[in-house]
Amino acid sequence: MHFDWSTLALQTANVLILVWLLRRFLFRPVVSIIAERRRAANALLAEAATVRSQAQADAEETSRQKQKLHADGNHIITEARAAAEAARTELLQHAKNETAQLRSLELVKLEHEREQIRRELEAEAERLAVTIAARLLARIPPTSLDAALLQSLEARLSALTPDEVRAISQPGEVLEIRTAASLDAQMAAACREMVQRYLGKMPLRFAIDPSLIAGIELRGPHVRVRNSWRSDLEQIAQELGRDDKRLAVA
Repeated sequence: MHFDWSTLALQTANVLILVWLLRRFLFRPVVSIIAERRRAANALLAEAATVRSQAQADAEETSRQKQKLHADGNHIITEARAAAEAARTELLQHAKNETAQLRSLELVKLEHEREQIRRELEAEAERLAVTIAARLLARIPPTSLDAALLQSLEARLSALTPDEVRAISQPGEVLEIRTAASLDAQMAAACREMVQRYLGKMPLRFAIDPSLIAGIELRGPHVRVRNSWRSDLEQIAQELGRDDKRLAVA
């Protein structure tokens, strides 16, 4: 086998030239392109990592905001419920106070009406008592009636204390003897003598007062000795009124 060294040398030179050309015009650009692509890929990966980190941070912030909103919502709901409950309690208390006030006003009104009715009944009873007393008085002979009233006045005068006598019989004062009807001369003289016997010698004058119904009363500037059917009826009415009040309280 014949081996041609010149041909081998040429082929070797061609291979070396081809390798140089490939390295010069193919491998370097490809390596540069690969390196550039790698840098671009790394930049994209870094940017993607940054975006992913930012997205994760945004997601965490969103989660925190969501939790905060949820907590704020719960707080607002709790405060709203507390305010609503306080308002409901206040309205109920206000309604109770108004109800109690209205009830008190009704009770006061009823008590006032009851008192008014009681007074009207007392006035009617007093008018009826006066009418009955006048009818009974018409059946009694005037002489007997005046004698009985004079005895009643004497009983009252005999029960006076010394201080009461001094208060009635002060010097310079005129004592008035009031009767429901005029006394005859004999009865007037007996009345004058009896009054001066208990109160001493003092000026006396007679006066007629039909409102007494029947009776003989003494009236001075500072004192009054009541002795009439009118005073008895008024005393009875007062006692009945006190009894009604005691029954109402009980």
